[in-house]
Amino acid sequence: MKALLLVALATLCFAGTESAVSRKSMQAVEDNLNDAFRANAPDPYNLLGTARGSYIPGYGTLFTVELQLLFVMPPNPFKHDISPQEIDSIHERKLKKIPVLKEAMRNQMLNASRTMDGLPLNEHVAMEVILFSFSFENPKGLPQRIFMTAEKGKLLDAQSNHADLSTVIQEQDQ
Repeated sequence: MKALLLVALATLCFAGTESAVSRKSMQAVEDNLNDAFRANAPDPYNLLGTARGSYIPGYGTLFTVELQLLFVMPPNPFKHDISPQEIDSIHERKLKKIPVLKEAMRNQMLNASRTMDGLPLNEHVAMEVILFSFSFENPKGLPQRIFMTAEKGKLLDAQSNHADLSTVIQEQDQ
């Protein structure tokens, strides 16, 4: 009888520490994010570390990644100065990439909602991209952080109804 009671107690203790979302599914989403933002494109992002995800019980998942919108070389021993024309060019290219980045984030959130089977439909998939830039760059009109969140169920409903993902995703630029 005592042994049965101990087994039941141990089961309850360990059951309380299990996450609704498996580490394996979190890793799959992290890998997808890394691959998406490392994509070999004509004007690629510069991923400054790998994506990290966390499950927050009662809220959902949060994935964070830091990147530069472009590969930008700072002044160095071989190139001491950055011309005003180069600074303007970098700024214009970055402005054009913000909508592309946001669309990629929305699609990655949808992919994440499909990947994480254990995530309840009423919990969120959230994504944060922190944008790095050098002090010589023109920051006007460029966010330093983009945050998006949506309930898993609403993301899946939007997909099945062929709705625009931006109608269910809350976005915040800072």
